[in-house]
Amino acid sequence: MTPTTSIRNSRDSSRELQVEFAIVLHWVGVAILAYFLVELAFQAWPVALLQPAWLDIMIGFLVSRGITPLTGALLVAAASVLNPQSRPLANRAVLLRRMASWVALGYLLLIPVQIYSGAKLLQTRKQESTQLFTQASRAVEAIRKANTPAELRRAYEQVPGNKAPLPDPLPQPFPVIRERLAEAISANTKRAEYEFGNNMSSVWQRSLGLAFGNTLRVLILFLGFAAIGRRSPHHATLLQGLLVRHQGRMANGHLHGRHHFDSVIDKKWMETEDEQSRG
Repeated sequence: MTPTTSIRNSRDSSRELQVEFAIVLHWVGVAILAYFLVELAFQAWPVALLQPAWLDIMIGFLVSRGITPLTGALLVAAASVLNPQSRPLANRAVLLRRMASWVALGYLLLIPVQIYSGAKLLQTRKQESTQLFTQASRAVEAIRKANTPAELRRAYEQVPGNKAPLPDPLPQPFPVIRERLAEAISANTKRAEYEFGNNMSSVWQRSLGLAFGNTLRVLILFLGFAAIGRRSPHHATLLQGLLVRHQGRMANGHLHGRHHFDSVIDKKWMETEDEQSRG
């Protein structure tokens, strides 16, 4: 066997291994993406787009599991690079990279959506608690206005939450029971309001920290998908387009500032030493 033939056989063997590995990468990437989509479907069902609780759950899922589809997309894109002669691999990679651009933009949209859902959840919780406290205050007022044991029992039933039933007959005189019951419920309501205020302050702080952390994770996932996503093989990736646009703005801003100072500073102060010596 001549050296040329040996080199050719080695290249053919390496090429076959490369093609085989490209196929492995492709189908592993497809399997990862399919696994993620199945999990997403089960997590999203039943769909409730207008419910803040559903939005909050889905945002948490998409942020915590975002690395999974990003890895799958990377493997599918890499497979077409290893084996560019395969038309099926190339076509799927083109479609997936086009979709990756939309996924990147979708992750950016999660930032305002998570702010909306978090604020609505906290607002709903506050409204529900306020209604309970108002209902308890009205029940206390009704208890104090009760003139008979029957009216007292009806007023007591208006107190929200689980409570022990009043004994029958009453163990103490009606006026004593009425006053003590009103005082106990009023004290419990005030204590609950105080504890709720403290809890809401802690919840707001935790929510802000969680929102900040999710925002950072969303931006990282956006960068990943933007680095993969592009409209076609003849276009730059979404991330490259954004970087070029940003650099163009920086350059335009620098030139604009240079012209601005040129108009402010007298030109004779901007002459070079050679020009001054020639003068």
